[in-house]
Amino acid sequence: MALIGTATACAPQDDGRGTADALAAALTKGDVSGLAFTSEPAQVQEELAGILAGANPLKPTVSVSSLSEPEGDQATVTLNYLWDVPDSDQDWNYTSTAGLVRSGNNEVPWQIEWKPSVVEPSLQAGEKLSLDTAEPERGDILDAAGKPIVTERPVRVVGISKKGLTKAQAAASAKALAAVVDIDAADYAAKVEGYSEEAFVDAITLREAAFEDLDQEKLDAIDGFLAVEDTLPLAPTRDFASAVLGTVREATAEDIEKSDGAVVAGETIGASGIQAAFNKDLAGTAGLGFSAVGETEAEGAEAPRRELFSTDVEAGKDVQLTLEPKMQSAAEKVLQDTESPSSIVALRPSTGEILAAANGPGSEGYNTAFLGQYAPGSTFKIATALGLMRQGLTPDSTVDCEAKFTADGRTFENVDGYDPAFQGEITLTEAIAHSCNTAFVSEYEKLSQDQLADAAGALGVGMTADIGLEAFWGGIPREDSEGTAHAASLIGQSRVQTSPLSLAVMMASVEKGGLVVPRLVDGYDGEAKPAEGAELTEEEARQLRTMMRAAVTDGYLSNLAALPGDPVIGKTGTAEYGNKDPLQTHSWVIAAQGDLAVAVFVEDGDLGAVTGAPMVEAFLKAVR
Repeated sequence: MALIGTATACAPQDDGRGTADALAAALTKGDVSGLAFTSEPAQVQEELAGILAGANPLKPTVSVSSLSEPEGDQATVTLNYLWDVPDSDQDWNYTSTAGLVRSGNNEVPWQIEWKPSVVEPSLQAGEKLSLDTAEPERGDILDAAGKPIVTERPVRVVGISKKGLTKAQAAASAKALAAVVDIDAADYAAKVEGYSEEAFVDAITLREAAFEDLDQEKLDAIDGFLAVEDTLPLAPTRDFASAVLGTVREATAEDIEKSDGAVVAGETIGASGIQAAFNKDLAGTAGLGFSAVGETEAEGAEAPRRELFSTDVEAGKDVQLTLEPKMQSAAEKVLQDTESPSSIVALRPSTGEILAAANGPGSEGYNTAFLGQYAPGSTFKIATALGLMRQGLTPDSTVDCEAKFTADGRTFENVDGYDPAFQGEITLTEAIAHSCNTAFVSEYEKLSQDQLADAAGALGVGMTADIGLEAFWGGIPREDSEGTAHAASLIGQSRVQTSPLSLAVMMASVEKGGLVVPRLVDGYDGEAKPAEGAELTEEEARQLRTMMRAAVTDGYLSNLAALPGDPVIGKTGTAEYGNKDPLQTHSWVIAAQGDLAVAVFVEDGDLGAVTGAPMVEAFLKAVR
C-alpha cells in the first residue's frame, strides 16, 4: 500500500494544456458553453455571443500561442486570433490572454477566468465588436468610345418615416404613398407595419426626373413622407440597353451568406446583365474594419466607437463595352412601339464588335437579342444555298420553283402572293431574291442534314463563344432529321433554331468573308469554338453576297435599294409557329451595308418583307 501511495503522490499534475486547447477550439466555434469557467458558463456564452454578433458573418480562427508554467494554482494561456478578411491580404491577427485557475476537481482540473479581453485584448466590459464597411466607388460601364453609359446618377429613395406616427397614421400614409408611386398598397402597408416605430421605410427608388413627375402636392400631404437623396449606378435612361447592362441592388442576407464574407451588409452588387457578370471588377474591394462599440450613455446618443483594425478600400474598375450609343438608341427607337417580343442586333463584321443589342418593350426585360430561340425561316436559306454550292451549284444554276412540292408526304408551298413570274426553272440567285420555298425543299434528297449543318456552322450557327453574357448561338440537329423534318430544315423550320445574335453573326460572316466571332466587352478574351464543318471561303461569301444583293435589287428588300452609302445586301425570313389558324409568324430580316451587319426580329409579325424590312430601313437611315 505504501508503494501505491507513493506512486499516486508522484503522478504529474495537469498543466492546463487540454483546457487551453479546448478554449481555443470553442472560441473558434463561437460556443464555449461546454467549458468550465470561474463564473456562470451560460452568462459567459451569452456575453461572447453578444460580443461577436456584430462581426457576422466573419469568425476568427483561434489557436494556442503559448501556455505559461503554472505558478501555484494559476496559469496563463496566450491565444492567437486570425480573422480572415475576404478579398484582402490584410488579415487581422493579434493575441489575447486568458487566466486558468486550478479547480481542485480531478475531472475538471482547470477553470477559465472570463473577461471580454479574452476576445480582443483592449475590449472593456460592455463593449462589442462591430464589422464596419467602407464601400468602394463602383466602376462605370463605358461605351465603345470610353464614355460612361452607366455611372452614378442622382435618385430619390421615397418612403415613410414612422417617427411620431401612430400605427393607424403609418398604415394610412403607406396606402396613400403607394397610390401616388403606383406600387402594391397592401404589400407596402405590411412592410411599414413590420418596421420599428421610428424607422424610415423605403417604398421605391426613382430617378430624379421620375420623382419630379410625381404629384408633389399629394406627396406633401402624406404624413411622414420622406424622399432621401442618393445615387445609384444607372444608364442614361431606364430602358437603354437594360437587358445587357443589367441592374444593381443592395446585397441581401442570402447574397452575404453565399459570398463567405466577400459581400457585406449594405454593399451594392450586380443583380443581372453586365452588372452581375462583371460585378467583381465593377464593385472593387470594400474596406473592412473592426471597431469596439460601447454602450450608449443616454437615449438617442451615439455609442462610443474605437477603431481596432481596417483594410484599404479598392475602387471598382470600369468595364468598357463595344456598344455605340447612337446605334443602340436608334435600334430602341425602331422597336419602341412593337408589342411583341422583338430585337435588333448590329455587328461590325471586320471586328465582331456588337454595336447595338436592343430589345423591344414586348420582351418585358428579357434579353431576346441574345437568348431568344426561334426558327429563322427563310433567312436560313443563305446556309442552304451555301450547302448547295458546296454540292456544285452556283448562283446561276437552275432550280425548280413549283407552286407546291411534296417531300416524304408533306406538301410545301410558297407564300401567298408569290410572284408567278418566278416559278418553274429559275436561278439559285432568283430563288434567294424571291425566297422560293419549293426550290430549296426540292433539294432535300441532294443535300443531307449533316451537309446542311456544316454549311450553317461555317456561317456561325451552332458555334460557342463567351462574350461575357449568356447567349444562344443557334443549333441545327444532325440526328433524327430525315424526310419531312429535313426538308423543313432547308427553309429554316423544323427544329432549326437561332437567336437574333446568331443571325447577326451569320450576316456578318457573309459580309466579312469568314467566320465572325462577336465581342461585347473590350479586353475580355472569351473562348470561342467554331461549329463543325469546313470554313467559309471568300469566294463562297462573294457568291452569297451576290445573291443577297439580288434580294434588295430584285426581291423583297427593294425598299433598301436606294439607301445612300454602300450597297445593301440582305434576306427576309418568315417562320410559322403555334397552333392558331392561320399560324402565327416570326418576322426576320438580316442585312449588311459596308462594315455593318444587322438582324431584326419580331416574334409575332407579318412577313419579313412587311414587318422587318421597314424596320431595317429606319435603322440604317438613323445610323448613317
